Amino acid sequence: MRYQDQIVKLTQKALHDICRAAEAVPPGNQETSLGGHSRSVLSQMQEIAISGAWFIPILKDREPPVFDEHAQEELKKARSENDSIAKCIASAKASTTELCALISTFPESALEDEIELPFGGGTTVTMADLLEMHRWNMVYHLGQINLIQLTLGDPEMH
Repeated sequence: MRYQDQIVKLTQKALHDICRAAEAVPPGNQETSLGGHSRSVLSQMQEIAISGAWFIPILKDREPPVFDEHAQEELKKARSENDSIAKCIASAKASTTELCALISTFPESALEDEIELPFGGGTTVTMADLLEMHRWNMVYHLGQINLIQLTLGDPEMH
């Protein structure tokens, strides 16, 4: 199996898993936070709703994203438009489908190309690493949603 096909398969599974977990949280608890700087299920799903789309132009253009103040404001606006779990899931499914189509056609010859991302003061990753970042992000947030579920007294793995 090609690397790209495996990433598509795992990304689609991660999307399915996080959507299922988010839908299992009762509506009255979707904005519950564990306190401090922790985020609610809705807040995490708002990120998932837009994060797949964030990688699309990077894969198409092979250019680092602009992450200036204007870009950050646009991301905040896009997140706030997804004001329910259902809207978040619809947006996440649409952008992840488009992203997976790009991943599946990504050329083998470009997997080791490097790109600089603006996070944490800047980090260099290969395109192979970038192909799986949306999957990683969904799995990361799935764990946080599962912890909220456990804290709310729901021990079932959704």
